[in-house]
Amino acid sequence: MKKTMNHHSDGTPPTIDKVFFETHKSNGEIKEQAAKERHAVLVETREANQDLEPMELVEMCYGEQRHGHIIGFGGGLRPKDLKGPDALSRAELASKLRESNGEKADLATVIAEQAKVISEMREMMERMNLRSGSPRTNQNGQS
Repeated sequence: MKKTMNHHSDGTPPTIDKVFFETHKSNGEIKEQAAKERHAVLVETREANQDLEPMELVEMCYGEQRHGHIIGFGGGLRPKDLKGPDALSRAELASKLRESNGEKADLATVIAEQAKVISEMREMMERMNLRSGSPRTNQNGQS
């Protein structure tokens, strides 16, 4: 690979639109109109959705990838090689995380309400013990 295709100095791989450009250029520019348009779509979509994985970006631009050739990754790869057979997209994972955080907040509210009820019950029991004149007992039943 040429130097322009290597990882960046921080260790991150080149973006999929950079790979597309480098593999379709001639004398420093893309000559074919169709390739120019595909590259422009990649750049525009990546800039608008910077948190997408390369495979997600390709599928967002060109639709679901099938068979043995994935745009930007070449032949021999299958989509499940890049995504995994049961992989969830970042959007799906973010949705599940939001749902889980909502459930966690709901449970915290229920726990706080139950703690308040328990506290009120203890206060009532103490008042009842004081009225009846019986000595307060500890948890072991001892005075």
